[in-house]
Amino acid sequence: MAEAPRPPEPVDPPQAPTEARALGRRVAFLLFLAVALAVAVGGGAQVFVQAFQRHESPEIQVKSCSDGLARLAAAVERARTAASVTDGEDAALDRFRRALQPDWDDRDHIEDLCQSSPSSMAALDAIEQLRYAEEHAVRREAAELAPLRRRVQAIAPQWAPASPETASPVQSVPSPSPRTERQDP
Repeated sequence: MAEAPRPPEPVDPPQAPTEARALGRRVAFLLFLAVALAVAVGGGAQVFVQAFQRHESPEIQVKSCSDGLARLAAAVERARTAASVTDGEDAALDRFRRALQPDWDDRDHIEDLCQSSPSSMAALDAIEQLRYAEEHAVRREAAELAPLRRRVQAIAPQWAPASPETASPVQSVPSPSPRTERQDP
């Protein structure tokens, strides 16, 4: 004989969260919120300090605005020259930035010295714009110009006179070797 079907067993209704479980969830949420807030505030404070803290180089103490401006301009020239002997954007940019040091570490102090003169502040602004333009040029042209600059520097001694007394008024420039074009059949 066939067994009669059994009625389904009663299913317990879902239990509502107990008071202890609800308290645990609140504590976990508050703990998560506290950690997230601490990370956000700590990171924001570090960014704020880096952006608004004034830096002065302990190695250089500039005494006048004109001396400081001359040092900054010379540092840009030095950095451009240093970056020109390196292949690759990253290496050239690194050499450029390292060559600016330690003069550019004292930039804030130089700005303080130049505050009294609008023309000095304009000169400082122009030097700063030159720095950023040179850095941009290093980024864009490092791969293209560095090999060409080295090639010119390698052949430049051939053009230079041995001494001022023996220098002729016209220097002979070696002509480039003729290029042969490859033609495909």
